Amino acid sequence: MEKKSEKKSSEKPKRARITLECSSEIRKSIRIKAAQEDKSMNDYILSIVMASINKNEVVTES
Repeated sequence: MEKKSEKKSSEKPKRARITLECSSEIRKSIRIKAAQEDKSMNDYILSIVMASINKNEVVTES
């Protein structure tokens, strides 16, 4: 019998949802930029956030 604490390899990691409130014009700009990079809006925004986090970590480590 499998223990509850053990994860199956087919299980996806848990994800959290974040809501971003902005004007329709900004949303349209984000959608266009994401399409230009052939990314979903989620992937586009997440890539920007992660790049910012990584940039800040490098600056604070120096």
